[in-house]
Order: sequence, then C-alpha cells, then structure tokens
Amino acid sequence: MRFIKTLFRHFKLISIATIVAIVVVLGGWLLSKYLSPNLPVQSNPAASSNLVSPNPTSSSPSLATPAAPTDATDATNKPDPTQQPHVSGKPYLGHFPYPEADRSRLMIITSYAKGEYQRFESMDIEAGKALMKLIYAARDEGVWIIPVSGFRSVEQQSKLFKAQIERRGSEQEAAKLSAPPGYSEHATGYAVDLTDGKFPKQDVKFEFEQTDAFRWLTLHAKEYGFEMSFPQGNAQGVSYEPWHWRFVGSSSAAQLFGRSTN
Repeated sequence: MRFIKTLFRHFKLISIATIVAIVVVLGGWLLSKYLSPNLPVQSNPAASSNLVSPNPTSSSPSLATPAAPTDATDATNKPDPTQQPHVSGKPYLGHFPYPEADRSRLMIITSYAKGEYQRFESMDIEAGKALMKLIYAARDEGVWIIPVSGFRSVEQQSKLFKAQIERRGSEQEAAKLSAPPGYSEHATGYAVDLTDGKFPKQDVKFEFEQTDAFRWLTLHAKEYGFEMSFPQGNAQGVSYEPWHWRFVGSSSAAQLFGRSTN
C-alpha cells in the first residue's frame, strides 16, 4: 500500500513537471511568433520630404525679431536684392552702402506710439545696451530721451524713399532727407532717431535741437559711444538731422561707419 502511494506521488510530480515544461515551450513559441522583429519597416516619404539640408551658399538671415524680433531666422526676413538696385560698395546720392543687420542680434529698445500706431523698435544688442545706459544716465539728470526709430529693413527703407521721391520730385532731392534702400544707417541696427519725451510733437523735427534731450546728447553722447550722423555741413551733403545718432563705441561699429565719419 505504501508503495502505491509513493508511486502515485512520483507520478503526480512528473505530471506537474511535464505540464510546466509544455507551458514554457508553448509560451516561448508564441512569443517568438508574435513578437518577432522581422516585420517589414516602411519609410514615410511625406516625413522625409520635410527635411531641409543645409545650404552652405545661403547667407544668414538679416535684424532680430524682436525678436522680436520676432522670428529673425525666417526666410521671408532676408533682404530682397531687388530693393537695393544701387548697392555696389560706392556712395550713391551722398549715402554709403550698408549691410542689413543680422536679426538674431536685435534687441527691443522701446515701444513707440500707442493703439493702432504702436510699434516696437529694436537695435543691435551691442548698440542697444549702450543706448539703455545713455538713456538712464540722462534720466538721472532729469532728461527724458526717447528712441523713435531704430532698425529699419531694406524693404521698409524702400517704401520710405519712394514716398520721399513723390514728395520731393526726384531721387536727388529725396536723398537729401532719406537714404536710398541699401544705403540707410538704420539697416545696420546701429543707428537710432531720438526725441525728447517732454516734447513729443517735436519727434524727427529740427525743433528737437531746442530741447534738453538734444543739449544733453551733444554734451554726453560720446561717453556712451554715440555721435550725430549728419551734423550741419556734413561732407555727405545730407540734410542736417539733429535727431539721428549712430553707435560707434566698438571697433566693429567704428569700422562700419569709418568712411562716413564727419
């Protein structure tokens, strides 16, 4: 009787082991069948068509924006060569040619006007930081200097110049007040038009020279690397612009404006 019980116990253990082995083998087979990595992989032509390879011949997009620009690196922000018909490295109508600024280097310096006329003005970060120091130094002395216009694209300058031609009658007369596209200091991001915050109606007018802001600039602007671009009797023959100042406080900026130093 004891022998039979022992035999039955052994048979039971063998049966359990056999079942476990079958389960393990079957499970392995199922895993190898349904989790096999041999399934074909299909490429997505639509996705690959969105890849853009670098173009070593393309120029870097020209200022920032703000920023801000905006998005300074968008292809639509690149200067349109058709808007610079006269740029050849030589002066044109009394103005020197200037490159359009790298917009990734632009910083917002002010919000000008309000409502539907509000706009954000920017400058090259080097010039912008220097201008902020100038503005706050003047404010410590009770003088309120306000930026009116900073960076201006070649496209914007083209529109301004065409409007000036309509008012003045010819390119020659227009160039005395506005630079042709491709020849504006504003395109560099280093030039700015300034006004006195206490006399807003004198923005970009000759009356600006009668303000505290102008008097302060004539005394202290050089301390912050700025100079008036078109003083009276300037060699370029451009109309006197007491509001128009440019940054020349670094070696790169000084080199940029070296030919037009008055």
